[in-house]
Amino acid sequence: MNRTENFRSPLLGTAMARADMGDTVVETDRPGQPHRGKVFAAVHAHLDDVPRYAAGLCAKLIREGYTGYLIRTTNDEKCGGQSTAQNILRNEQEHFKVAAAIGCKDVFELYYQNHEMDAVSSLDIRGRLIFLFRFLKVDTVISFSPWGPGEENPDHWVTGRVVEEAAWMSGMPNDFPEHMEAEIQVHSVGERYYFHAQPGQAFNRVIDIGSHIEKKIASLVECRSQGGGNLGSLLRARLANEGKRLPLLGNDDRTADREYVRQFLLDDEREYAQAHNLAFAERFYYIDQRQLAKSKVDEYVEKNVVPL
Repeated sequence: MNRTENFRSPLLGTAMARADMGDTVVETDRPGQPHRGKVFAAVHAHLDDVPRYAAGLCAKLIREGYTGYLIRTTNDEKCGGQSTAQNILRNEQEHFKVAAAIGCKDVFELYYQNHEMDAVSSLDIRGRLIFLFRFLKVDTVISFSPWGPGEENPDHWVTGRVVEEAAWMSGMPNDFPEHMEAEIQVHSVGERYYFHAQPGQAFNRVIDIGSHIEKKIASLVECRSQGGGNLGSLLRARLANEGKRLPLLGNDDRTADREYVRQFLLDDEREYAQAHNLAFAERFYYIDQRQLAKSKVDEYVEKNVVPL
């Protein structure tokens, strides 16, 4: 089924028609490390975004040879139920734990104010991301859809839009030429995986994450300031105070949190996977910019060139 019909929204421009890659593809584990040497940057606004929408994909790519980095654009100051300073610190500490649970090499924090990214200059954010994409030699970005309808949180849609712009411009030598003076070379970002974060958002790639579900669960458990990572232990404690226990939650808090996530927070991944005979799946809008960049001349030459 062609996904072009999903793009009819006032938020969407001609870029979506350009990006349409046709039928949905189910992507399963690939043997060995076919992506050895490649780098991805998963750019999210808040602590729990990548764990919720893309931890399975990130773990899969790392197993297949990628080096992964997590980039968080906000400081999450409004999430955590404590003071602003305490919220910032706790979310930062948990962000490093999320990265470790997935298997990412490092974490970068941009620290823009939570829920206020629509007031920040996109030029500033874009410039910082271009620097990171070049410095890390990023081949693939994972983030929010720049065009996805139904997104209310300004941090989400600003992050997605600026990631798309930076991925495009990082390959242009006349943007920030001072980077080259500092021996940070132009580097094109060839692939994009954009989250399916809201109902009605387009997707053309289904990722089988069944063999990576434990890492996704582990990353969600670390989202305690937001994202429900400690709901299992909280429920276990409440039931204990009432003289009750739930066998599902086991005999310790860590087990309680993991099994709560498995049972209650993975409904979307479980239910959608059933349509493809999978155990768990994540959905993305995938773009291979390398293929889109090919001109008709390039295609003709590839098919018809002959030796002298």
